[in-house]
Amino acid sequence: MADPGMLALSFAGGMAFGAVYLALIWSAAQRIAGPRPVLAFVTLALARAALLLGSVIGALAMGANATGLLSALAGFVVLRVAATGRIRDAERRAQWK
Repeated sequence: MADPGMLALSFAGGMAFGAVYLALIWSAAQRIAGPRPVLAFVTLALARAALLLGSVIGALAMGANATGLLSALAGFVVLRVAATGRIRDAERRAQWK
């Protein structure tokens, strides 16, 4: 049985990872209209890939098991769903102005 404290830390870590990951996606989307959109998009895509690989390798190096990784994934998904819902709500409110 997994330790509830470690599962909570994994969940929080997944949410923190999700915040950084989604910030990188947002930054890439904002830079598409810039002077070098392809360079910015590719650079930030590589940053997201490095973040993902580094996070998984780091978690495994610290002894995370499948339960911990799934807990981190759940944290990421919860944050992503919340962020997506917030943006959709803002878009709906903007349409009624």
